[in-house]
Amino acid sequence: MQSPKALSTSDRALPGRPREFDIEEAVESAILVFRARGYHGTSVQDLTEGTGLARGSLYKAFHDKRTLFLAALDHYTAAALRRVGDALGQPGSAREAIRETLMGYARRAATAQGKQGCLITSAAMELMPEDAEVSAQITRMFRRMQDLFAAAVIRGQACGEISGSLDERAVARMLVCTIQGLRVLGKTGPSEQDMAEVVETALRALS
Repeated sequence: MQSPKALSTSDRALPGRPREFDIEEAVESAILVFRARGYHGTSVQDLTEGTGLARGSLYKAFHDKRTLFLAALDHYTAAALRRVGDALGQPGSAREAIRETLMGYARRAATAQGKQGCLITSAAMELMPEDAEVSAQITRMFRRMQDLFAAAVIRGQACGEISGSLDERAVARMLVCTIQGLRVLGKTGPSEQDMAEVVETALRALS
């Protein structure tokens, strides 16, 4: 699948819209629509209103709703992996890096944005396992996120911050499950303190 950058085009080349538009911005706007309505609940009309693009421009750039959804999911998962990788890769304490990574999700879950839910979680619930392409994309994303956490756990074990008796892959899976749980709980309007308590409980399992 082409990336949003590869799909970038100019409205001047399209009938009916003389202005240029940014494909990446259109994908980011589409993410908000899909998060709010789900894949099946989103219509092309919803997408034209959410992105501000004419129907012809939308079809010219993405061909159909599914192509736009896959581009949105790819953009969303890549951003999530960058965010986790950057947070876990901070110098210093690996345990603190894990805490701050989880707290980042906890803080976002406690905001109005948290009530919008997570595109990855909603796509997994709505489309997996029947949709093989979406299943493969989300599975790769979760596996990569587990790799990032496992590396941080190993780093913490090496300096004695995390129990050496723990299996790093099992801990990584637990931490990814914690993140997804925070995203789901975010839709219920929790306080940041509620979410912080979840994070601290998960961290006690690393001792």
